[in-house]
Amino acid sequence: MKKIIVPIDFSAHAEEALDFAIQFNKLVGGQILLLHVLELPAASVNYGADITAATAEVIYRRELIDGISTKMHEWAQKVKDAGQSVAIRTEYGSPYKSIGKEVAEEGGDWVITGSGGATGLRETFIGTNAERIIRYSPCPVITIKGKTKLSDIKNMVFASDLSMEQESVAAKAQALQQLLKLNMHVLRVKTPHNFLTEKVAREQLEEFAERAGLVDYTLNTISAEFSEEGIVRFADEIHAGLIVMGTHGRTGFAHLIGGSRAEEVANHAKVPVVTFRIGK
Repeated sequence: MKKIIVPIDFSAHAEEALDFAIQFNKLVGGQILLLHVLELPAASVNYGADITAATAEVIYRRELIDGISTKMHEWAQKVKDAGQSVAIRTEYGSPYKSIGKEVAEEGGDWVITGSGGATGLRETFIGTNAERIIRYSPCPVITIKGKTKLSDIKNMVFASDLSMEQESVAAKAQALQQLLKLNMHVLRVKTPHNFLTEKVAREQLEEFAERAGLVDYTLNTISAEFSEEGIVRFADEIHAGLIVMGTHGRTGFAHLIGGSRAEEVANHAKVPVVTFRIGK
């Protein structure tokens, strides 16, 4: 049975993700796992002379666990009301690392998470939990940006640099296209940094589509200063309801230097973004 993991923090964004997960699961026929992660107080915090960090942790758990359990069962009832299988899990620690661990241990097939995006300094230095989930999750991630009705989505953008390593992502994008019965628009962004002419970009698109064995698609180019900007703008222009991309899942220094186009797009796009881990 397919397993869909939905991180729950009881926010409006989480509710939007759960609503989408229920719609998506009607097609997948799996189980929805609701995962709540408690971030415990840091041991270095000064709680006062009479309260140690260990004692504070015990108090913290006792005060929250009952209320959280009640809320999680309320949210699970939404899945049960839709006639679907649901499970509940509460973990302690870092949300995005716990999700990666859950995927690895429980064999998660999809993660569906809500996101409000981040801008300015918060985006530069902190980002969002959704971005971190994309970075750490070994399975595909669907980032939801607001209330989304799956049946209203007709067009999807598959954005790629058309390299050989993207061919496996193309196969997954095609499978998703067929599952959701969407029109797929393959996109290559021309930027001042990749020096692509329209002719060369078109040739690369045609060669990639043939190598990847794509069927039922359109080939498209757009010019932009940066790839992520072009992807978001193109999706807006064709009224796409979904963007699909591959991601390397870089972490640490590699992420700091190279960043991630997929995370940038997921942060700024107005529509759901699906990311597949390259090489997985």
